[in-house]
Order: sequence, then structure tokens, then C-alpha cells
Amino acid sequence: MSTRERRDEGKLSVVGVAPLDEQLYRRLLTAPGSTLAELTAGTEIGAARARQAIARLERCGLVSRRPGVPARFVPAPPDVAVGSLIAHRQDELERARLAAESLLADFHRGTRYEHTSQVVELISGQAAINQRAVQLMRSAEHEVMMFDKPPYVGAQDNPDEMDALARGVRWRAIYSTESLTEPGQLAAMTAFRGAGEQARLSPVVPTKLVIVDRRLALLPLGVDGPDVAETAVLVHPSSMLSLLMTHFDGVWERSIPFDQHLNGGQPPAKSEQRVLQLLSAGLKDEAIARQLGISLRTTRRWISHVMADRGVTTRFQLGLVVARELST
Repeated sequence: MSTRERRDEGKLSVVGVAPLDEQLYRRLLTAPGSTLAELTAGTEIGAARARQAIARLERCGLVSRRPGVPARFVPAPPDVAVGSLIAHRQDELERARLAAESLLADFHRGTRYEHTSQVVELISGQAAINQRAVQLMRSAEHEVMMFDKPPYVGAQDNPDEMDALARGVRWRAIYSTESLTEPGQLAAMTAFRGAGEQARLSPVVPTKLVIVDRRLALLPLGVDGPDVAETAVLVHPSSMLSLLMTHFDGVWERSIPFDQHLNGGQPPAKSEQRVLQLLSAGLKDEAIARQLGISLRTTRRWISHVMADRGVTTRFQLGLVVARELST
């Protein structure tokens, strides 16, 4: 068997073809018209196992036999035969999905409000929480609403969000202004914004939160402390979920839009726009310098220029001007 054959062996198991059956089918592709004895020559495959394998290949349409004795076998064209198996497997998966929906409906009818765990599900352990969050984001069909704030665990890129945005899912995120003090966070937010995320900044983000399709919400059980990331609750359809959605919409209306011009490597005119956005988010000079990748001295010089350009002398006056500019 060649290196390529060994690498590809077993690939048809996903459509229900056993490895032994696939091995015989591959041999037959290069030696059509072979007998069973010829196909198994030089192998340790016994006659009984070979007869069972060839019978299975015939049943699934991968092989046909010519009349005569001894029987000789001919492989079906892979594009047609394997394509038919794939279509059959897709039909089976769709039936399974529909069955799961029916089972879920039965589950909800039988257990709705029977116990508080049917409304609020407790999830313990960072690994379990991360797994449930991934499941939620991957199941999103229409909309994701998210509160984002430190501390962060792991990488800040979120491929599941990128996939959801690519599928056309509406993604609204409200970032805590303190998140902008985290290294690399501004770049991550900019990437999400470029992919279609609708993002806003708020100085008041009470907790992390993910709401998917207005049917499930995931949030940490605690607010502060070292164990805040170790326990979370999954909220099912209920008045509690409605309250969380209403709260999100209220914070969204009061938050500052994250301007699409927040990109790295921009000319000075747009760098000024970045300074305005970060100032409006309440960041201190040191945090602005880190986000822009420039020195503190340069940051303060830019801020002084912005103040002079707008005819103000205090940071408070500048804040009022910036708020008016960003709201128009």
C-alpha cells in the first residue's frame, strides 16, 4: 500500500464504510474485474471476512459483480457511489436533527418549571463553562448580545464570533471601558468591528454576559473575587431572561458607539479620532498611550492639540465637546 493510500485509508468511515470494506474497494479501483481471491492476495484477510466485506460493498452500491464463476467484481465510479452515500448520510443527519427538536419540545413540556434548575442551570468549572459558551455561540442563528469586561482567560480572538458573523448573525457587544486597558484588546475589537460586529463602550458593565437568539443567557454567578470564572449560570426562557435582555438593551442605548476608524497605522487625522474615542471612554493618558502604541509624552501632546483645536482649556470641557461630536 502506498503512503498516500495509508494516509487516505479510513476516510469513508464517515459515510458508513468499514475500513476493511474500503480497503477492498480501493484495491478494486486499480484492478477492476478481480476475483475475491485476487483482491485478498498478499493480505491477511480471511476468505469469510472478505465475503462479508464484498457483500456489504454490494449492498451500499460501491461494487457490482459480473456473471460467471468465479465471480468477478467491478467498482462503481467513486464520484457517483460515494456521493450517493454522502446524500444518504445527510438525510439521516437531518432526520436526527428533527428528532432532537421533537425530543427537546417533549422535554420542555414535561419539565417546564418543575424545578428551578429548568430555569437556571448551574455550570461549574472553567472548562465546562467555556464548552457551554462555545456551544451557545455556534448555535446562534439570528443574534448574539454580549457584555464584555476583564478578566480575560486565554486568547482574546474569538473564531466562533467570526464564524457567526460570516453566517449573517447579528452580533452586538458592549465593552467595558476598562477592557481597553488590556494589551491587544483594541486590536481585537477592531477586527471584530471590521467583520461586522456592532460594538459600543460603557463605563458601567456589571458582568460578563452572552445572550443567544433571545432564548438562552450565560453569565458568571459571582461578580468579583478569584473564583468568579469558576461558576456560571445558564438562564432559560423566563422572566429572568427577559430582565437580562431589557437591561442589555438599556445599557446599549446609553453606551458610546465604537467608531469604525479605530484602526492601527492610520494617518494623524484619524489618529486624532482614535484619541477622541478613547478619551470619551474614560481612559487615562497612560492607557491611551498603550492602546495607540505611542509614548506618554506623544499622547499628551496629541491631547493638548485636540484641546487647542477645539478651543477648550480643561479635560472636563473637552469631554463635553467630544460627547457632542460623537453623538452627531
